[in-house]
Amino acid sequence: MTRNPVERALMARGVDSALARRLREEKWTLAKLQLQRPEKLLDLGLSETVVPVILGKVRPPIPHDVLIKTLYDNRWLCCVCRDADRPIIVHHIKPWAESRDHSPANLAVLCSIHHGEAHSRHALELTLTPDRLKASKAAWEQEVSRLDPLAIFKSTQLMSCQWWYFNHFRVFEITRHVGVDVTQLDGYQGALRNAACDADGYLCCREGFLYVGHALALSLYRYMTDMLRAIMVFACVRNISDDLDRGTLGCLITNGDLVFVQGSYSFSDMPADSTGADLVRGRRSVNNVEISFVFDRNEGTSGSARTNWLLGVQTLGCLLRVNSIQRDLRETLHIKATVLAIRSAHHELKGRLYEVGLYQSGLIGHEGDEFEDVDNAYDEEGGKSDGALPF
Repeated sequence: MTRNPVERALMARGVDSALARRLREEKWTLAKLQLQRPEKLLDLGLSETVVPVILGKVRPPIPHDVLIKTLYDNRWLCCVCRDADRPIIVHHIKPWAESRDHSPANLAVLCSIHHGEAHSRHALELTLTPDRLKASKAAWEQEVSRLDPLAIFKSTQLMSCQWWYFNHFRVFEITRHVGVDVTQLDGYQGALRNAACDADGYLCCREGFLYVGHALALSLYRYMTDMLRAIMVFACVRNISDDLDRGTLGCLITNGDLVFVQGSYSFSDMPADSTGADLVRGRRSVNNVEISFVFDRNEGTSGSARTNWLLGVQTLGCLLRVNSIQRDLRETLHIKATVLAIRSAHHELKGRLYEVGLYQSGLIGHEGDEFEDVDNAYDEEGGKSDGALPF
């Protein structure tokens, strides 16, 4: 995904991603292009249909927020072939000249080959019809929506990956809100037997550390991971770890969204209060985006979580509920959130490199499908296992 505004501006006007990148690398901006004669634009590789759009004579550009969301929902891949090696273009399913429609429902991400098929006719019929295109778009966007939560839990099956913290009350609350009967979860019987919950599945209240005693700790941990899995089945969870860009993030998320963010977090103790909670402020700051939340360290899932992983500066993954998004006078984007869970880092979750592994595992799709390469410049090493409870 490009973070460059010039490339995004060109793609909003029908330029494919490869040409947009080349023009940007050659120091062309939209303003400079709009000063050129049509012949010059054609010499630069722009098509006869795109030139009038660049010059502002045919249609307005696709709105920035709509463009970003459409590309994000399709992982910057063609919804038909999903080939990461091909440049992409945002296509109007029903032509703009007929529809005047820039809505996401009328936009499909296509590679250059399938974009050609969408405009080609064999025996007076379109090769890639609008109905076929809509079906491919719907199927791919549905599959994309499953990739993030599936990857988060698949990676947790590794022995080196742990959940270090649960916001027990909020996770339970969201699980019930999405309609899950917690008494039917696999971990319910063990939690009930060890007094981690009551007969209705409600968590038993305790003061101080929640994970004390092996049997209680293990059953509570399993019960909570079952709840998290249920949330990710019934609710949309987006991995925005590699999308922390103030220019685009505001278009991708809104209040109430569930997001996963992996990276370097700093944890600082807050003043003690009368409740006995060990309150901690977590913060991640990168690319003029700051994410912050407050949690109770007493809900850490082990002694090592409370005394090591939830202190100082750590590279971790956090499952968050967005509470507010605000931009300050310095243009820093502040996201205040409620943390639902904190887990150890996994390198594939940081850069969204996990699609191939999911396909090869047989969990989704077909083995051998290719996926989008991402910029690894922001990858950070995960931590080691130290004997906390395994998933």
